[in-house]
Amino acid sequence: MGKKLKAISKVSVALALLGAAVPAVEAAPTAMAAKKTTKKSTKKSAKKSTKKAKKAKKSTKKAKKAKKSTKKKSTKKVAKKTSKKKATKKTVKKVAKKKVVKKTVKKAATKKTTGKKTNKKVVKKVTTKKPVKKVAKKTTTKKPGQKVVKRLTMADKYQPQVKSGTVELDWGTNINGILSEYAAENYITNDSSMPSGTEYHYLDPVDGYKGGTYRARIQATYSDGSKEVVGSVTFVVPTTDVDKYQPTVHDVTIKYGEDLDLRKDAITNPADYFPNDPAMPQFASDSNRTFFELESDSDESFSNTRPGTYTVHVKVTYPDDSYENTSKFKITVLPSQADTIKVTPKSSSFTVSSSSALEYFDNELWETELDWENRVVDPGFFLTNASALPEGTIVQFNGSLNTTSKLSPGKYEDYLTIKFPDGSSYDTDNFIVNVK
Repeated sequence: MGKKLKAISKVSVALALLGAAVPAVEAAPTAMAAKKTTKKSTKKSAKKSTKKAKKAKKSTKKAKKAKKSTKKKSTKKVAKKTSKKKATKKTVKKVAKKKVVKKTVKKAATKKTTGKKTNKKVVKKVTTKKPVKKVAKKTTTKKPGQKVVKRLTMADKYQPQVKSGTVELDWGTNINGILSEYAAENYITNDSSMPSGTEYHYLDPVDGYKGGTYRARIQATYSDGSKEVVGSVTFVVPTTDVDKYQPTVHDVTIKYGEDLDLRKDAITNPADYFPNDPAMPQFASDSNRTFFELESDSDESFSNTRPGTYTVHVKVTYPDDSYENTSKFKITVLPSQADTIKVTPKSSSFTVSSSSALEYFDNELWETELDWENRVVDPGFFLTNASALPEGTIVQFNGSLNTTSKLSPGKYEDYLTIKFPDGSSYDTDNFIVNVK
């Protein structure tokens, strides 16, 4: 449109110059007619040029309006997208504004999608950068490098070989005993090629007191501290009477000094349960019978003359020489008669006659019970509560007055000993006896 306006202005200028160059004289009729026609043509061309100029102005106005509308639309769309994606990042705003302005000026809103493409590219670049993760991956890749330089141990270098087969054990054998022929190193076939200081031991127990088959693994320990399981040995323990019988026990309470029959008093299994059971009269004294022996489970051994409670067990030995221990049980020894019956001298001084003896000897008891003890003639004369003494209790002097002979007049100091039927006894305090 600008080129058309320039052309019209040039024509009008040329016409003006022509009019000025023609002299103001009277011309011929043809010249006047020519002037009229030229005036009409110039007027028409001027009208046309003005119309064209108006049209050009209108078109430029429309073009400007179109440009403004495209700018508003594009900026609105960009604003919407940036608001959705948190327009708090300064880098996103700057890039989006620059690219949108350049493209809208050049293409005059011919492609509406150009703004979308630029925004997408900018957002992708910002969000996809994650440098922290990359650093973490690099640090983790260093671990495999340490395994490569790992030092080999003796367990990695050597391989002891274990002798194959089954080993028969005698009953009661302890394979872990000192200098045992069944020690673990005796089953390593290539022990001579192993490094010095290598030790072997079993990881699994073998009960030589119970019949059955046992598999014991062998572990090798090297001088560098490394270990490995190198194989196993199979042991077979024969079946004996121990595997056939199970003795049972219960707690026992006995009187002071009372004898204890283990088979009858402690073992609860019925008579004839054990091979050659001593509970049966025919095996009571048989040398090939089952034997029962009391063993203490504490530092203090059992005694029937020491009151208290004892934790014990019974060792049962069978005719085939196998043996086992019962479970633990308790034996309680009751207090003695000396602990429960107390007598004391009535006085610290007594006066007696020299015409009679203070003690006597019982010949009848001597013949029947081999009792060689003298007895005080009248315990009640010297002792309190003498009537509480059980039958068979012996009371006697223990010093110079211990005699069945008559005493010479004088002053004697002595004490009494009280001996009870259960075997317990005690001595009284000293006292004075005046013989007159």
